[in-house]
Amino acid sequence: MPTTRATTQDRSAVRSLLRLWPYVRPVRARLLTAALVAIVASCTGLVIPLVLKWLVDGPVADRDPAGVWLGALYLLLLGIAEAVLFGIRRWLVARPLSRVEAGMRADLYRHLQRLPVAFHDRWASGQLLSRGTTDLMLLRMFLAFPLTFLLVNGVTILVGVAIMLAQDWLLGLVVLVPAVPVLWTCVVFEGRYARVARRAQDQVGDLTTLVEESVLGIRVVKGFGRHRSQARAFDALCADLRGTELHKARLLATIWGVIVTLPELAIGAALVLGVVQVADGDLSAGTLVAFLSTALALRWPVESIGFLLAMSQEAATATERYFEAMDEAPEGGPAGEPAAGPREPAPEPAVFQDTGLRFENVRFRYP
Repeated sequence: MPTTRATTQDRSAVRSLLRLWPYVRPVRARLLTAALVAIVASCTGLVIPLVLKWLVDGPVADRDPAGVWLGALYLLLLGIAEAVLFGIRRWLVARPLSRVEAGMRADLYRHLQRLPVAFHDRWASGQLLSRGTTDLMLLRMFLAFPLTFLLVNGVTILVGVAIMLAQDWLLGLVVLVPAVPVLWTCVVFEGRYARVARRAQDQVGDLTTLVEESVLGIRVVKGFGRHRSQARAFDALCADLRGTELHKARLLATIWGVIVTLPELAIGAALVLGVVQVADGDLSAGTLVAFLSTALALRWPVESIGFLLAMSQEAATATERYFEAMDEAPEGGPAGEPAAGPREPAPEPAVFQDTGLRFENVRFRYP
């Protein structure tokens, strides 16, 4: 029961998300500060492997208990600093993004009140309701988490790879082997997931429409004995939505399988090669510990790529759906722009030669 056109193929996800800039611009300073704080916090975590290297090659190798306790203190302070910085990031974005969501919802409601009756005849109420609730919630989540952490995790991965190559370039190249298949999987996943995410969001709108119409018209449904047909329609829409969500889950499971499995195999190979180098005396134990600790610290940034891309695609389709309604022309204005200023003068009425009922210069406005 499609009620709106799908537009995810009209523009890329980045171009779609850039349409949010007028709403994000007032809070851009906080978002940028939060991103910088998160980058510092994430890079602070990458200092921990270097402390472990000093701890293993220094106090542990020299059997110095005082040095071990000092290293433990350093690790504790780094952990506390990382936690505090991530807490500050959360505090910086929570309240401003709530205001962004509220502003977008108010603009949507204000715009819908100015649209002609023909628009509301054409659009299902559930589709509009889902755009003002579910879609805006997805956009707030995107601005709070994926938008920041796609940047943060990218910088963290680059810094971590540089640290690993500095420790031992051969082991670093072994860990980088899965990069090409992982990037290819992400590109394929992005296009497929965008289409499925759009279909799922439209199906949620159709289901919301059916539920709302059934509840508001419950007297009519019961009076004409249509409860069974409404239940069958509800079951059919639920089955379609379930199938779409399972398709999304399969796509997400595929990319997670690739992103998790290939790096784990690379880390295992690096571990074997590193142990051989330590046994041959070509590599210190502390360096191997630091290398593997850095590789394990990069697991979360790498593994998070899957669901961050998924959330970004859902946010892009939510943006498309939101602006589909906002781009509709209000009475007296072009599409995508609010009506402002005096009305254009009405064109001269056409002259008809035939006889019959004819209305001239008739206008209707509701409300």
